[in-house]
Amino acid sequence: MCRSEVNAFFDLLEKTLLEHNLINSGNKIFNMDESGIQLNNKPRKVIATKGSKDVHVLTSVEKGEHVTLIACNNGEGVFMPPVLILKGTRKNPDFMEGLPTGSEIYMNKKSSYITSELFMKWLTEHFVPRKGEGKVVLILDGHTSHTTNPEMLNYAEANDIIIICLPSHITQALQPLDRSFFKPMKDYFKKEADSWMLQNENRKNDRRNMGALIGRAWKNAATPANGMSGFEATSICPFNRTRIPDPFFPNQTLL
Repeated sequence: MCRSEVNAFFDLLEKTLLEHNLINSGNKIFNMDESGIQLNNKPRKVIATKGSKDVHVLTSVEKGEHVTLIACNNGEGVFMPPVLILKGTRKNPDFMEGLPTGSEIYMNKKSSYITSELFMKWLTEHFVPRKGEGKVVLILDGHTSHTTNPEMLNYAEANDIIIICLPSHITQALQPLDRSFFKPMKDYFKKEADSWMLQNENRKNDRRNMGALIGRAWKNAATPANGMSGFEATSICPFNRTRIPDPFFPNQTLL
């Protein structure tokens, strides 16, 4: 991880937060990111020789449908409802069953990945109605879907949203959602999916039942403690540019 890039990011963040009197205003500092979830079709199988204490777990090599999960939370650990992106054009209301109140499903004809158009939709229809009054900071990675739409940038400015992009290739250190949310979210989802598939051996885990599984995993992962710990671990809120924890800069401080 390049120290100069990290310093430049914290220079910009500190200047912005001070200019708008937002230092340590956790309810005004947001992070948005997306990550993929795989709807595996077959459960893991536990195999053990009779009388043996050695137990082996086999994971199915059959891949299921890819779904993109959009998450957003603030420095106080408050999560907005999730948004899912599915490939296709037809959205079945049954896909929503079990998702948290306020969740949305976006359809993408070509793939299940985010586009600049879908990001704009999320910003205008999902984020702005929930961000609260006044200026806020929205921290994003530098994906082209987030940064290449002039209309989006103008809209953000007009709606009191200050967008700050993370340096490329080091989001694993500086992205709050990467530090404390997505791993437990995927672990909880895997646990829910494995349990469901063991009880439904002749059925596939697909978009028809994903809402309930994702919803239960979200309830366990999207906690205030997880939300706040990501901002603290990245030194964004409370703001502390002198510290990026191990293993990113072992035994070093940022000056």
